[in-house]
Amino acid sequence: MSEKKENLENKNRDHSEREEHNHSHGSHCHSHVFNENKKNKFLWVIIINFSISIFEIAAGVLSSSVALIADAFHNLEDTASAVLSLIAWKISFKKPDREKTYGYKRAEIVAAFLNSVFLMAVCVFLISESLKRFFSPREINSDFMLIAAFAAFLANMVSVWLLKEDSKDNINWKSAYLHMLGDALFSLAVIAGALSVKIWNFYWADPILSFSMSVFIIIQTFKVFKKSLSILMQSSADLDYEKIKKEIENLQGVKNIHHVHTWMTNENTVYFEAHVEVEEMTVSKTCEISSKAEEILKKNYGIYHTTLQFETDRCQKKEMFGN
Repeated sequence: MSEKKENLENKNRDHSEREEHNHSHGSHCHSHVFNENKKNKFLWVIIINFSISIFEIAAGVLSSSVALIADAFHNLEDTASAVLSLIAWKISFKKPDREKTYGYKRAEIVAAFLNSVFLMAVCVFLISESLKRFFSPREINSDFMLIAAFAAFLANMVSVWLLKEDSKDNINWKSAYLHMLGDALFSLAVIAGALSVKIWNFYWADPILSFSMSVFIIIQTFKVFKKSLSILMQSSADLDYEKIKKEIENLQGVKNIHHVHTWMTNENTVYFEAHVEVEEMTVSKTCEISSKAEEILKKNYGIYHTTLQFETDRCQKKEMFGN
């Protein structure tokens, strides 16, 4: 399956889910169960990560392991991010009102943006700490460190498993998923470091692995940062505009489509507006063309929010992306 086809299916799924949430009672019941499952998954992730963070802090103090304490605070930070993600996701289902005529869907994007910035900042800090630990290794209780790190790794992998399915079609869920994956990888690095200290007295293994994992997470998280920033900056949607132009201009009575604008409120909701130049015709005829054009945009591009301005030789400049 191509990436664009997968994105189209995600847009259709996102639209259907939100429509079910807001419309009929029967559909609302079905959507309510689906959304409750998502919420319960997130609550379990929050509970698991908060519990393991407290355990790691205690273990870090008892074993004199700075790595365990750092990993614990990383988990706590990600727990806070998970709480933020859950709140933002719930807010996104609020209906439009006078103050927010587009609704609250962008709350998800704001949360994803903040999460990605925060995670990259944490990784930069951990890279700095890794370099310090490489040049100034510290003696630790490797047995206690190993037990605590292994418990944290298992807990983090459970969180990753809980979030994996929903991370495929929701940028906010993906952001949280990357947070938990990062936690698991850091715990793995601590395990490797504890084993190296225990077996070979190789104190440099932990900072080397931590450095590598931090770089990897920054690379992955930057993709979420870039996409969320693009949506917040109201960049145009990734569409085949020439194909859209050709398909709409092939409709009977349409002479030209121009001044096209698109933007997104979240990663699956695209808004499309354009001027459509037509032959002399009645208003009812333009309504027929509008219905056909909207069907093309829905079926082929997953666009459910369309505004078309019909005109007859009104605009002097008829560029695709004019004002």
